[in-house]
Amino acid sequence: MRGQTLTLLAWGWLMALAGWILPAQAGQAFVIGVPPIHSTRVLVQRYEPLRAYLAARLKQDVVIESASDFARFHARTLRAEFDLTITPAHFARLAQLDAGFQPLVQFRPDHDSLLVYNTDQPWTQPGQLRGKSLAVIDLHAITVMAALHYLETQGLEPGADFQVVEHRTHASVAHALLSGLSAAAVTTSQGLLQIPDDLRRKIVVYRHIADIPAFVFLAKPGTDKARVDRLRRLLLAFPEEMEGIDFMGSSGYTRLIPASEATMKRVDP
Repeated sequence: MRGQTLTLLAWGWLMALAGWILPAQAGQAFVIGVPPIHSTRVLVQRYEPLRAYLAARLKQDVVIESASDFARFHARTLRAEFDLTITPAHFARLAQLDAGFQPLVQFRPDHDSLLVYNTDQPWTQPGQLRGKSLAVIDLHAITVMAALHYLETQGLEPGADFQVVEHRTHASVAHALLSGLSAAAVTTSQGLLQIPDDLRRKIVVYRHIADIPAFVFLAKPGTDKARVDRLRRLLLAFPEEMEGIDFMGSSGYTRLIPASEATMKRVDP
C-alpha cells in the first residue's frame, strides 16, 4: 500500500508539472507556478523545499505547476491559474502593469546574461558565429533578448547571419555547445550550476553581457491584502528556515528581498 501511495503521489507531481492538476485537488490546492527552465525531474527536486514550507505554514495542500515553454507559462500566469507565480522580471512587470498582479518578493543576486563558448572551439570575436548556430534556452527569456541585442550591435542578425536554436533547459544548452552542435551559447551563472563540474570547466565566458533583475514572486489579482501580507512575510522568512537553506544552496541565490515599485521599475528599460 505504501508503494502504491508513493507511486500515485509521483504521478500527481508529474501531471501538475505538465500543466494539469488532479481532479481531486481542483479548487483545493494552493498552486505555485514556476518557470520552465528545468526538466520536470529537476523542477520537482528544486521547488520541493518551497512547496513543503508553504504547505506547512499555510496548512493547505500546495502543488507546483509549470508549462512547456515561456510563452505558455506567461499565458497561464495571465489567466491567473497560479495562486503564486515565480516568473522572470520582464514577465512580472507586464503582469503587474497590464493585469494587476501584486509583486511580493524577488531573488537576489540578479541574473546575468553570459555569452559562452567551448574550450575546444575558442572564440576571439563574435564574427566567428557567422554561418553557425547559437544555443539558447528560450527566445522569450530576457537574458537571451539581451544577448541577441548585443550580437546585433556587433553586426550579426539572428536568422540571417546565424541561427538561434532553442533548448528545454540550461543543461541542454550546455550539452549542445559541448557536443559541437552550436558554436556558442547564452546562459546564466545560475544555469551553469545545473551541469556537472567536469563539463562546466569546458565552458568559457566570452562576455558578461548584462545584469538582469532576478525572478519575482507574484500574487494573482484579487488576492486580499491580508493574504498578500502573509505570503510576503512567509517568503521573506523562507531563506532562514531549514527548507529555505536547502533551496538557496542548490539554486545559487542568497536571499529574497521585498519587490518594491523601485525594484520593479528596474525592468522598464
